[in-house]
Amino acid sequence: MPQIRFRLELDRAEVMRYYRGSARRVRVLAEDGRVVDFDARLLRMMIQDGGINGRFEIEVDEQGRFRNLRQLGRA
Repeated sequence: MPQIRFRLELDRAEVMRYYRGSARRVRVLAEDGRVVDFDARLLRMMIQDGGINGRFEIEVDEQGRFRNLRQLGRA
């Protein structure tokens, strides 16, 4: 399955915008230069006390549909 890797740093205030639903989509720049847009709800399981900080990988199927999100490491 294709994989998209990116870094994400969001402080607690930014994370709360996504958590409360006032921001529904997240746009990141992938390591390969692509701009990737995904549903903010996927980040809920990644929230730590200080926000979200680290390197992540999204797996998608051949049609580009989301399959999995995992954290590769903390930045």
